[in-house]
Amino acid sequence: MNNIEGNHYVASAMQPIQVMQAIMTPEQFSGFLIGNIIKYRMRCNHKGQHDSDIAKSLQYRYWYDLARHGKTIEPDKDKTPDGYEWKGIE
Repeated sequence: MNNIEGNHYVASAMQPIQVMQAIMTPEQFSGFLIGNIIKYRMRCNHKGQHDSDIAKSLQYRYWYDLARHGKTIEPDKDKTPDGYEWKGIE
């Protein structure tokens, strides 16, 4: 199971990430994604959830890559690929 999803997200016709991408400007959406990358990176050593927080930051980083290249995110399909590594924020 992807660390970003859960029953509370998939119960709706669209997940929040899809709604945000649809209504935000590309700049706003990039800012949202970057904010979540920073949040999960900064808290990973402080909440006792290191591995899941790192996984969440990588998921948002992967989505950032997709969005930056004009792809509409499909959270059920666009899972972080195996071996995907942190690249910083470009």
